[in-house]
Amino acid sequence: MAIVSWTYSSESSAAIVTSGCASANQFCTVDELVRGASMMVNDKLFENWSADDASTVAPVDLSLIRVIPLDDQALNPGVEFLSNGALVTHGLEQIDLDLTFRVSVVGGAARIVGSALELSAFEFSAGNVGGIVAVSSDALTANGLAVLGEQDVFAIHSLDALLFDSIAHLSQAAILVEANILVTGDDSVDTVALNSFTQRFAQRAVQVPEPPTLPILGLALIGLWRMNRRTLL
Repeated sequence: MAIVSWTYSSESSAAIVTSGCASANQFCTVDELVRGASMMVNDKLFENWSADDASTVAPVDLSLIRVIPLDDQALNPGVEFLSNGALVTHGLEQIDLDLTFRVSVVGGAARIVGSALELSAFEFSAGNVGGIVAVSSDALTANGLAVLGEQDVFAIHSLDALLFDSIAHLSQAAILVEANILVTGDDSVDTVALNSFTQRFAQRAVQVPEPPTLPILGLALIGLWRMNRRTLL
């Protein structure tokens, strides 16, 4: 995991085109995307979506989660996920949702050289004893055989938070993204919600500085949860 100094630009014209989505050229729901819809944001195609829900509550309503194209930064287009109340837990409930999708460049566009993940809105209710909101994202080569980089953002009630993470990697015409969403409380009184997060994909080389001191406890807790999850699968 690396912290990247992210550079934005609006050098080329922006464009959004959706296919198979009711709100044409505005947004798609995750449900539409996993049923075969796709979206083009500037010169990047987002397609081949799938979801795997291992939540302890009722299945997450994917039709509520909007995926909004972000075309405001021409060399760093991406998507914003808005949950619309679909990612809320009460008590010891746990949302554990995997999303996989493919991002590729079209035509002769510059290749993908990195990505940025940001946890933009979440809630811990008053009176919470604890709770965790976390999003992790792995970038893989298009064939899924090699990991290009890993990103983790999270907030832990009354403890650590890491709201932005980014990676740089060798240029790729297409990548496979595997993301996991975790929302859970620690006590029967807890209510925890993930409202939105964003992910962008860069088309220019970025400098990777030495990483600062990160919230070590939070990363350790998320890592432990991941290890236990893989053991149970």
